Amino acid sequence: MTHTNILKKCLPDFGKELIGEIEKSGIIKIFSTQEFIVQQGQLIRYLPIVLEGSVKAYSEEDGIQFLLYYIQPGSSCIFSFVHLFNQHPIDFSAIPEGKSTILLIPIDKAKEWLIRFPSFNNLIIAEFQKHYNDLLHTTKQIICYKLEDRLWDYLKTKAKISNTNELAISHQSIADDLGTTREVISRLMKKIELDKKLTQNNRKIKLLISDF
Repeated sequence: MTHTNILKKCLPDFGKELIGEIEKSGIIKIFSTQEFIVQQGQLIRYLPIVLEGSVKAYSEEDGIQFLLYYIQPGSSCIFSFVHLFNQHPIDFSAIPEGKSTILLIPIDKAKEWLIRFPSFNNLIIAEFQKHYNDLLHTTKQIICYKLEDRLWDYLKTKAKISNTNELAISHQSIADDLGTTREVISRLMKKIELDKKLTQNNRKIKLLISDF
């Protein structure tokens, strides 16, 4: 698939002129698993938009990593938008869950297109709303839900994003995303397995209840 077709597929509301501007000024780059798209503590130079794959946005404090949300094709990160208008170091990182294709828009062009193209401005507003809801959901989970419930919701979200009920992920990776320890996750995973919601085989996790 050509870059033009990928852009049209992921950003169907963008008109011909804006697609042309993106092809002229944007950078389309393939990132490998765990390669930083943006890294906490750095300055934002580009506005990233996911074209193919899935990206995890997270923050880190005192060595503890905390999952913020996932970014799917056609979407970006609200934290990137905030830093378009200042030169402060960012307080989050974004890495691909697997091999992913990312559109990188220079910040000066992103600012220009916010004014010139209503469809680009609409994307920004829609992303703010979507990820605001994601963060609200995460906050409610932390305040109201037990860790076991958060873990199960996390696994279902991963399955939905991956479009499969079989996940290749370590207990340590899960613990990092949920801000806890591997031992705690292993204990809770065993409990969920005894509840017949999933099975485990080495680093393979298979969800048996597909209500995602």
